[in-house]
Amino acid sequence: MINVDSSIECGVAVLGVPLIVVLGHESCRAVAAATEIVNNNASFPGSIGRMVEPIVPAALLVRGQPGDFVRNAARANVSRTVAQLRTSVEPMLLEPQREGRLKVVGAYYDLDTGAVDFFDEPSTPPR
Repeated sequence: MINVDSSIECGVAVLGVPLIVVLGHESCRAVAAATEIVNNNASFPGSIGRMVEPIVPAALLVRGQPGDFVRNAARANVSRTVAQLRTSVEPMLLEPQREGRLKVVGAYYDLDTGAVDFFDEPSTPPR
């Protein structure tokens, strides 16, 4: 299995990518599973459970909010991931952001319409 953190760091440090887009999407089964854990104390076997586990805090954050729980949790998960990448202690990610060479943005993809909502964009580079 590919280590996502390593892939992102390689893209930034080696390839000089200027943009990281964290893209959540409508009807995400992993997010739906996380909401099942939150709502019904569901459990999922093996690697499925390990994949869903990091999404649970986002689902907990939006539980009880108006609107579709899975959609809200997907967007919250995007925002949590974006925040982690923006505040990473890894200089390889922070320095390019401070220098304006890298932006980390969050977006949500609507499968029905094909629309992408870039809802989590940085206002200023991190300090």
